Amino acid sequence: MIRFKFILNILLALGMILLMDPRSFYGLPFHEWGGLIICIFFILHKILNWKWISKVTILFFKGTTWRARLNYILDVLLLAGIILMILSGIAISRTINFSWINLGGSPFYWRAMHASSCMITFALFGVHLGLHWKWILKRLKVRRIENA
Repeated sequence: MIRFKFILNILLALGMILLMDPRSFYGLPFHEWGGLIICIFFILHKILNWKWISKVTILFFKGTTWRARLNYILDVLLLAGIILMILSGIAISRTINFSWINLGGSPFYWRAMHASSCMITFALFGVHLGLHWKWILKRLKVRRIENA
């Protein structure tokens, strides 16, 4: 299970990097379809970590560490950012027909929302990776060389 979670996390990280610029890689269709697919991976990531999420939710104010609280708050902010990315991406989509979803608002508003939520979420994603760096190195079996 840990190996599966690690591979899923690598795919999420690579997907986020590949989706940063809709004009690069394979263009806008790849960006839009990849964005939808990465949402499924994100949901799967949350399902696989549900035990930790529920534990910290219950013990948030009493009985957990400051690091767990920080991770939890960061996860909530990431969730909000990803929801904004999805909604704004749906609103401005040009290659996938979401005409059956009417979110209203001007295209300018949704483009600004998409760009800003993507940049902020990507920065939060970097902090998230940093907070889990020891776990990542452990999975990669990288050992730190201690000074003698």
